[in-house]
Amino acid sequence: MPPSRLFQYLATFSGAFSVITSGINLGWTSPYLPQLLDPASPIPTTNDQGSWCAVMPLVGAPIGALIAAILTDLVGRKTTTLLIAPVILSSFVSIAFARTITVISIVRFVIGATEGALYTVLPIYIAEISDPQIRGFLTSTVAIAGIIGTLFINVIGQKYSIFASSLICASVPIIHFVTFLWMPESPYYYIKKRRYEDGERSLKILRGRDDVTEEMDELREVVERQEKSKARVMDLFSVPSNRRACFIFVIVCATNKFSGKNPCLFYTTMIFDEAGSTISSDMSVIIYCSVELLATFVATAVVDRCGKRPLFIISTLGCAISLLVLGTYFYLKDSQIDNFVETFDWIPITFLVAYNVLFSMGLAFSTVTVVSELFPTNVKAVALGVADTFSVSMGTIASKFFQIANDQYGMYVPFWAFGVCCAVGLVLIVKFVPETKGKTLEEIQYCLMGRDGQKPHRKRNVV
Repeated sequence: MPPSRLFQYLATFSGAFSVITSGINLGWTSPYLPQLLDPASPIPTTNDQGSWCAVMPLVGAPIGALIAAILTDLVGRKTTTLLIAPVILSSFVSIAFARTITVISIVRFVIGATEGALYTVLPIYIAEISDPQIRGFLTSTVAIAGIIGTLFINVIGQKYSIFASSLICASVPIIHFVTFLWMPESPYYYIKKRRYEDGERSLKILRGRDDVTEEMDELREVVERQEKSKARVMDLFSVPSNRRACFIFVIVCATNKFSGKNPCLFYTTMIFDEAGSTISSDMSVIIYCSVELLATFVATAVVDRCGKRPLFIISTLGCAISLLVLGTYFYLKDSQIDNFVETFDWIPITFLVAYNVLFSMGLAFSTVTVVSELFPTNVKAVALGVADTFSVSMGTIASKFFQIANDQYGMYVPFWAFGVCCAVGLVLIVKFVPETKGKTLEEIQYCLMGRDGQKPHRKRNVV
């Protein structure tokens, strides 16, 4: 880690620490939903109530995303991120003392709103403070933090009650707040507010040197040019470059969500129980999440060398194959072929882990990294809010589809459907998604405008 980039790493890691709570919330139903659905549960829960409890974070996220889209430009990227911590802290404490599934669902809705806010403001912050050479790595740490949270809740969920685990998880927002409090604000925000001295001071901290006059002048020119027009939601569709950015985002987001990742997070234990493997569902879940974390670390380490586009393609192709194989396994299992489960009980854990590895290689961070790079400063906050709303809407539809299709027909139907969606997404990614490796945010805008041969002059790499 070069000393000149120390605060870029520190700011990213302390900010991404807040996303651990998102992973905790999304993975919470894996260990605890089976307990709630148990007839002996002290909190009576039906299948329908359980499914709504599972998707409540996705339902709440659009509200948080839209609020954050306003606050991000009003009070700043850093302040908006910090405001989220006390809300998450109080939410975890509320879950600890909840006595009905309705209360738990409402609190998960609130935490979901904070997730929507986080996935709106944090990608903006990280993209704006990062050097182009390490931006891919830093933005992908958001995905790593989410996986750490999912693994964490699945591990402690095997041992601790809802009460105990909720109080343990309440420490995460406290750590995030205390560490992120000392990080600098994005220089882009200060320039937007014409607080140039504060912007220069922030840039000096982030770059680890005093001579930032040249970069500061270039940033001022970029931001002021992009800020000439007031941001409106319709600008996302009326401006050709923004419209192309929206189209690219829809491709990667829909492929991400309809790969079935959210249902796999919500119902991991139930899927392994249904698979009938000889490996216990609890151990399978831990293996599943651990391998995902390792794979994401590897992908994060190579993303700035290989580029995002090749990783997206490999990831989507692998997910399509894995999901289709899993769907075929569940179909043959439901057909009650003699000795089928005993002979092929290795397939569920093998291909679910393979799916997780391949998803983590590209699709895991596709929406975060792509959307943080595609939009100009004047519409970025609005774009991130709309993007997160679209993202969680797709996640909610995918999760409810999984539950309904599984209840009505069997688990093979949603897995086959998700596999086909990945195959369609693969074709669209190959055709329409560009590479952004090594490009500044300004150069990416020129690419979206179809003006690759007219890249802006720059004497050094600007964010």
